[in-house]
Amino acid sequence: MIPTSEDIIQFVTDSIPSFEASGNVEKLSGGNLNFVWRVFGNPSPVIVKHAPPFIAAAPDIPINPDRIIFEATALRLLNNEYLPFPGGHIHPPTPIHIDSEKHILIMEDIGNVPTLDVAEQIDHKLGAQLGLYLANLHSKSNRNEIGKQELNNISIQQTRLDVQYSQIASLLADVGIVDAEELGKKAQELGEKYLNPGRCLIMGDLWPRSILVQNSPPLLYLIDWEFAHYGRPSQDIGHLMAHLHMLGHRAQDTITKAGFQSFASSFIQSYYTHIHSEAPSLFDAAEIHDAGVHFGAEIIARTLGNFQSGYVYEGLGPTDSVMQEAIETATRYLREPLLFKDFFIASV
Repeated sequence: MIPTSEDIIQFVTDSIPSFEASGNVEKLSGGNLNFVWRVFGNPSPVIVKHAPPFIAAAPDIPINPDRIIFEATALRLLNNEYLPFPGGHIHPPTPIHIDSEKHILIMEDIGNVPTLDVAEQIDHKLGAQLGLYLANLHSKSNRNEIGKQELNNISIQQTRLDVQYSQIASLLADVGIVDAEELGKKAQELGEKYLNPGRCLIMGDLWPRSILVQNSPPLLYLIDWEFAHYGRPSQDIGHLMAHLHMLGHRAQDTITKAGFQSFASSFIQSYYTHIHSEAPSLFDAAEIHDAGVHFGAEIIARTLGNFQSGYVYEGLGPTDSVMQEAIETATRYLREPLLFKDFFIASV
């Protein structure tokens, strides 16, 4: 059952005795997984997030509501054990209260800051800062027993296997890709690999709508940590690079396209440089290969799969020339995942 505005206000005032609610609640949009509200009051507004036992934007797809507990755990770790990191322009929100039974999280309100996909200005230097932040997160949490025990978010990886990786073969076959079965097998094997014990703490859902861009002073806020998992760095890296590619592909003008490309280039070069100085074995050839497979699989999920709606390819059929270009890019990386290393070379 989805909480009403009255339920949300009562929950906040019960959970934070010092909070004086004004009675105003704003339902927020932009995410897919959860229901999110801004609750106004003193001393400042707060964000309330409820995780239902399904994807909020796709109620027919079940997903473990305990994801909100993993988010609260990740935010606690990020604001304590894993800070400070070099790269002070990147901030996760601060958790305030978690109700594990109701699957509701209260956290600080960052404000009306645009997400990366709709930001008017994209500073490529922030891309480099994000690469540095993620490299430090991955390297400092490598073989860390706290993260390994508290963030074994295996149910999210199982959901990804079920609704993304295992669907690739049939999705590609439906549009006439002759080696669909072989490419689908690569994606399937990657999803199964991600069910095994990981290497480090990953954000898990690093895409443009989890990145809020503040231009003055320049800051990035990383939100939506419910996919946080002690997993593999290739999933974070392949995921964001796929989305930056898609945003560049669908950009409406050359300036916007160049902005996304510059951000991607700065991000990947910074990440690659710093991960190899801090933990050279963490992002090795096998991880580069897996990042390439995930890169291709994520594009397929956003073009032919369950997650086309509400994103950059919404409403386009598989025969559309733009879709054909996207599918061709995805299948090229699924066939030759080590092409992903070209991103590093191109960024030098």
